[in-house]
Amino acid sequence: MWSSITDISKIALRQWKPIVIIYSVQLLLGIVLSFFAYQSFSDAIGNSLELDRLALGFNRSVFSDMINTVPDLIASIRKPFILLLLLYLLASIFLQAGLLGNIKKDKCSISDFFTNGKSYFFSFICIALISIFKVLVSLALIWFSFFKLIGDPLETFHSEKPFILTVLGLIVFSTLLISVIWLWSILSRYQKMEGNTLYFSMKQGWRILKSRLFHYLSIALLFLGLQVFLTWMYTFIVDDWGASAWFYIISLLLIQQCFSFMRIYIRAAAYTSLSKLR
Repeated sequence: MWSSITDISKIALRQWKPIVIIYSVQLLLGIVLSFFAYQSFSDAIGNSLELDRLALGFNRSVFSDMINTVPDLIASIRKPFILLLLLYLLASIFLQAGLLGNIKKDKCSISDFFTNGKSYFFSFICIALISIFKVLVSLALIWFSFFKLIGDPLETFHSEKPFILTVLGLIVFSTLLISVIWLWSILSRYQKMEGNTLYFSMKQGWRILKSRLFHYLSIALLFLGLQVFLTWMYTFIVDDWGASAWFYIISLLLIQQCFSFMRIYIRAAAYTSLSKLR
């Protein structure tokens, strides 16, 4: 098992150039989104009251003023935010198509990366939209049905414990369901790269997933656990850090970007694992 993990890590590491490109694009989109959010909040609440009064402690008048500007803020950023979200989705699909293509064809060059992104972009959009639709419908059915059936939790459950356990169980079930849909999506994309039609690729992806569901699900949960572990580790490292000096600010930014890069590498390793498991 350890040798398999080592081999997959080495194969994924060969994709360091595409990973750098994906990281750079995500960083650029993140900067644009952060700048846009900062400007929007500054225009909405920056001049209404002195926000630095909040540094002295909780101020009811400042907090109330911020709450009153929320509807106007949401209305002003709704359209630009949707456009940025759409741009991020399209860019992610293109970048993922390039990375999956390189992994599937055992290539690692930047030219192959962009060629794959262009070749599989539109078919991957269809699979991505179907996957998103499945996730949204599944979660809506699970949680809307749950809260519809239980009504008032205080009347349905005799104590907090069974309610909390039920919610935790539904969270676990939802996570497993999302993982299955994600696995089907990736396997369908790999099938599409073999020259199959879109319908046959999705059908074949589901057949392959069912044939070794436990193994594929184990891979998905393993890499999901690694992502959660990275998030916890990052929080643990920077939890007590402040912004009292420029050294701490720069160090915090560097650590944050290192963890972001590691998350992309973990995704590449997950894609490699799914490509090799047949």
